[in-house]
Amino acid sequence: MKKTFIFFIITAILTSCSVLGTRTIYKSNSGIEKATRIGFSQLAHEDVIEQIAKGSSLVYRNIMSSELSSRNMLSNVILIKDFNRLESVNPNIIEKICRENMLEGIIITQLRFLNIKYSNLFIQPGKSFDTEVEMQYYNSNGKLLLHTKHNTKKGNAYFDFPKVERTVKDGIVGALTRITEELDK
Repeated sequence: MKKTFIFFIITAILTSCSVLGTRTIYKSNSGIEKATRIGFSQLAHEDVIEQIAKGSSLVYRNIMSSELSSRNMLSNVILIKDFNRLESVNPNIIEKICRENMLEGIIITQLRFLNIKYSNLFIQPGKSFDTEVEMQYYNSNGKLLLHTKHNTKKGNAYFDFPKVERTVKDGIVGALTRITEELDK
């Protein structure tokens, strides 16, 4: 009985961690329609991300494609010229891209590495490259409908120092899951 209770407590704590790491920053009051054909942009500052962790943009594209496909959504990679940060995206460009590619919406993504040093009694056993992933979902009219963020330091429990690919994947899946949950409502 005692072991079952302890197992339940540990499971509850680890499950609640992922909820702590994911936030909906903005959700439009207007109705969000379920989409079946979505585009997703390259990562903001993709060249810089690649210098920090080579292969991160490929991990991003693969995860986005497979996650959207698993939710019965067709997806295309869309290149947005001079995409450096979420705030720099022009809604008119989004509308034009959607019209030209027959898309119902676009997800744009910004990934940041959080260089976290872990220590135990002033001894630094290592450091981890946790991630913070922000995603925005725009409809085909260029209107921002959703803005989500996932922070792997707050939302994922790692028992060892995870590889960069793991934190990139976890951050992307966390933010994208929140968007797709809202689209499925």
